[in-house]
Amino acid sequence: MYPLNIPLQEKQFQVWLDCLMEPELQSLRHPLLTEMQVELCVLRTDNVHPVISGNKAYKLKYNLKAALERGASGVLSFGGAWSNHLHALAYSCHLLQLPCVAVIRGEQELAAKSAMLQDLKVWGTQLYFISRKEYRQRNNPDWLEQLTREYPGYFVVPEGGSSALATPGIAELSRQLECKCDQKNWQADQVWCAVGTGGTLAGLITGRTKNYQIIGVPVLKGGEFLTCDINERLLAGSDSGIEKKNWKLLFDGHFGGYGKAPPDLIRQITQLSEGLETFNPGLSLTLDPVYTGKLFCRFWQSLQAGEFRKGCRILLIHSGGLQGRRGYGLSAAVA
Repeated sequence: MYPLNIPLQEKQFQVWLDCLMEPELQSLRHPLLTEMQVELCVLRTDNVHPVISGNKAYKLKYNLKAALERGASGVLSFGGAWSNHLHALAYSCHLLQLPCVAVIRGEQELAAKSAMLQDLKVWGTQLYFISRKEYRQRNNPDWLEQLTREYPGYFVVPEGGSSALATPGIAELSRQLECKCDQKNWQADQVWCAVGTGGTLAGLITGRTKNYQIIGVPVLKGGEFLTCDINERLLAGSDSGIEKKNWKLLFDGHFGGYGKAPPDLIRQITQLSEGLETFNPGLSLTLDPVYTGKLFCRFWQSLQAGEFRKGCRILLIHSGGLQGRRGYGLSAAVA
């Protein structure tokens, strides 16, 4: 067991915090935006860290803090062979000198095929492969108890990092977002983000202090259940007195389902990135096919359809995850 005392815990956590930068709020120009009289900004959480990228940094913050404060023997979590969550978690544990176990959905052969899993091995993470059938038990208390007996004292973080401890971290992102808007003297009417488990959206709703609508774009097919899941997360959180009803999900932006990246999506992502870079010199906007690519494409569909009132101000959250591009034969495009 890695010995932890209070001063060391604080020092370790501060080292991790010091690695992170504040996201930049970028204003974007494009002829279609001008034609539709819509103002667009992007919050670049993908640039908070080269590896601990995007919303994962905010989700992990209080999970890691709790693991250190409890003197955990290590951290254990779950994901697929290209999980952005596991990638950020493994590197974080490497920085914190905290043992990490990644429970991977799939067979041992994936280790040689996934550049992400190779990264985890370099950082000292133990890969624990289980079948897809067994992986479905990851939220079963009895199955989890059996697993944790193999790793006594380990702090368990759920798939995607979306535990109750993720919400206050994302709520901080929400307030950071509002502060960036205040600095620009710019108030969003809508804030859009991609939705996987719903943890990020719930945190954004919890942290909101201003009157703007939050739009979530689920990246998985059949994501209607997320409405109930997000409401449960909101009810489980502390009552801040802030209006929590002004949000909605758009279920038609999944492009076939989670992890599905048809050629048309790749084409749209490429054209959209290149088009925005053309009209915004110096902009480097890389999108991934799993999350941000679907978010941006779904927004652009609404823009082309004229669904926004004139003068509307939209903020898109770039939630990182660019290392996952490698799973689709694309460059990671991370610093």
